[in-house]
Amino acid sequence: MREFFLPKKGYRVVFFIGKGGVGKTTGSAAAAAALAERGYRTLIVSLDPAHNLGDVLMVKLKDKPKKIAENLYAAELDMEKLIKTYLKHLEESMKHTYRYLTVINLEKYFEVLSYSPGIEEYATLEAVREILANGDDWDVIIFDTPPTGLTLRVLALPKISLIWTDKLIEIRKAILDRRAAIANIHGEQEFTVEGEKIKLPTREQDDAVMKELKSYREEVAFVEGVITDPEKTSVVTVMNPEMLPLYETERAYKSLKKFKVPFNMIVMNKVLELRTEVPELKAKIKAQERVLGEVGRKFKGIEVVRIPIFAEEPRGLERLRTLGGTIVGE
Repeated sequence: MREFFLPKKGYRVVFFIGKGGVGKTTGSAAAAAALAERGYRTLIVSLDPAHNLGDVLMVKLKDKPKKIAENLYAAELDMEKLIKTYLKHLEESMKHTYRYLTVINLEKYFEVLSYSPGIEEYATLEAVREILANGDDWDVIIFDTPPTGLTLRVLALPKISLIWTDKLIEIRKAILDRRAAIANIHGEQEFTVEGEKIKLPTREQDDAVMKELKSYREEVAFVEGVITDPEKTSVVTVMNPEMLPLYETERAYKSLKKFKVPFNMIVMNKVLELRTEVPELKAKIKAQERVLGEVGRKFKGIEVVRIPIFAEEPRGLERLRTLGGTIVGE
């Protein structure tokens, strides 16, 4: 078996990424089925709002892991529910951290936030974090992801969030230092909320905002540590032997390298392997061969697995296990 599918330090995380419609769901489900058959307790989770995982496995899935077969569990995350849960957590956290905001109706502001750019990425990252936090329940966790753009933003988010959080911590320290300096001259400042007097904190250990920032930093650093660890995380790209998926895979490869996320294998799906005199098919095969040549040239050192085009899409565990054997290795 290919070692980047196998758990080493606790559990193994595998992200299947790629352009929409290339066969990520089928490939990830096949790999999960094959790993489960080999005795690894495997969870496959669909992060794609346009869920197809249940269709491929031929079962009805929800956002909680459902047992599909021996060692195999699957879930489809509800993006709308994820965003609502994330915003609810954010609202409660803000009310706790900034107690004077209890007099403001925050709900209407968070309703608007649910439509803001980036909220889907943050909600997805939070869902991934929760799954990874319980990673020891599994040997392998496979993520069937949305199309490349959204997935890359989610994978880049921990590193970006760490940079922002470190800057915010630095600014907060400066604010607390200024408060302490003022308190030394004029005494401690305080204000009243609903009849209760609250002192403005001047030390880090007393400051709810600093505690929240450090707690968030710890959570994000945990995810970043997992997804950048080559002994913990693998990324498998699924693509068709066509130029547009090739360009997208190349961009993904460069982005993942930049954020130090391991890129391990390309699954080349729907490869035509037949002899024919039909001009259109001959031209298609020639075009595929050109793309395969480009992949070999551009992704040196990256293993490429070829999956032939099937008469019909593989569905059901039996067919998925057979296909999965090709992907994860016998």
